[in-house]
Amino acid sequence: MNSETIRLIRLTSGEEILVNVHKQNNRKITMVKDPILLIPNDGQIGFMPYLPYTEIGIFGLSIKEEHIMFNVQPTDEMINKYNSMTQTILPPPVPKIVI
Repeated sequence: MNSETIRLIRLTSGEEILVNVHKQNNRKITMVKDPILLIPNDGQIGFMPYLPYTEIGIFGLSIKEEHIMFNVQPTDEMINKYNSMTQTILPPPVPKIVI
């Protein structure tokens, strides 16, 4: 698989995520970044950042192969939506501690 490839991954939990796969290693771990969760609703699909309260979009998420049911090429429409969403995702603000 080429580096920096957009894929649709279904996890064993049933969640489907659009991701940018940037590395796969020989220990059967897939490194992804900027995961977007697909949410089916009344014949439509909603999109939202996966784990939005973390910094995985910046640093990446490791997924073991045993937790992936399938890894397929998304449609061009899905890729375009993914690209538009990941270009506008901002990391959550860092909370400030006031003493």
